Amino acid sequence: MNTSYLKGRGAQIKTANRFLKAAYVTEHVEGLDEQLLGPVATQVFEETPRKMVNKVDSPDLGFSYSMNPYQGCEHGCIYCYARNTHEYYGFSAGLDFESKIIVKKNAPRLLEEQLVNRNWEAVPIQLSGNTDCYQPLERMYRLTRGLLEVLLRYQNPVGIITKNSLILRDLDLLRALAEQKLVHVYISITTLDEHLRGLLEPRTASAAKRLHTVEELAKAGIPTGVMIAPIIPGLNHHEIPEIVKAAAERGAVATGVQVVRLNGSIGKLFEDWLQKKLSGSLR
Repeated sequence: MNTSYLKGRGAQIKTANRFLKAAYVTEHVEGLDEQLLGPVATQVFEETPRKMVNKVDSPDLGFSYSMNPYQGCEHGCIYCYARNTHEYYGFSAGLDFESKIIVKKNAPRLLEEQLVNRNWEAVPIQLSGNTDCYQPLERMYRLTRGLLEVLLRYQNPVGIITKNSLILRDLDLLRALAEQKLVHVYISITTLDEHLRGLLEPRTASAAKRLHTVEELAKAGIPTGVMIAPIIPGLNHHEIPEIVKAAAERGAVATGVQVVRLNGSIGKLFEDWLQKKLSGSLR
């Protein structure tokens, strides 16, 4: 068993930040006076940004605006495309992404300022387009709930994607939005294999819990789909039909798929993770 493996974390290394000149490296461990990587505790950084709603220009995405109350994500999904964005804050896309979480405490107020702007048109906003809006810190900060309250007050449509069953806490707001046809939810399910899920997404709800969440949302009259992402050839591609079937049986009205992208630092992180998995050190 590899005793240096960091349990409960997806990334096992801190990748270099492309925007910084200096970096810690571990190529020559014999020259280190102390261990660079060990048990990692989550740190929270509260900030007050100047805007909340972001214009999305990418032709690969099916929405025009997004907002993210949190930057970084404790879920620790090793494949997460949002990891690269953590480098803009001076952090690593690796361990920092899942252990140094930035909280935008003024998110609901900023959203309200956007919606009352005379130039704003009531178009759908994606919550979240980057990191999970129902990640663990949402239990304490309740920013996502605050955003939903603002969206309901001004009757602005919203799309939500999450892999956390915490969304069921906000059924009252989601029902009210659904009654006015203002909301659509996607629950992300990568695999039904719990061993693989624990390796890919160490701090996420089980697949069974996510399917239960789909069922509860559907029962409440909230249009709910399942995003099967990312598809990783050789790991979970064969599960697509089974996930679609399980989702449909629980009331899902749509499914989506997306192939894994290993751009930027994610490629190095995923390769490191994959080598350790294949070596048997995680078994």
